[in-house]
Amino acid sequence: YNSDTFESVPNRDGRYTFGASCVSQCPYNYLATEVGSCTLVCPQNSQEVTVNNIQKCEKCSKPCPEGEQQTPPRHLGRG
Repeated sequence: YNSDTFESVPNRDGRYTFGASCVSQCPYNYLATEVGSCTLVCPQNSQEVTVNNIQKCEKCSKPCPEGEQQTPPRHLGRG
């Protein structure tokens, strides 16, 4: 990320965006997304998979198996 131009720029040492940083792998307990970012929860119609010891989100080719589809967390508000 270039903070002068406020744009993402290619980084040969990085693969995923984590906040404003480029990282070669997502931190522990974070999932790699198809768009190259790290997240705690897979987007809707995606499921968590592990490929080559990398936890990532993968789009479901059919409807996601019941209980495996991830949805964004709901914010709990007071009354």
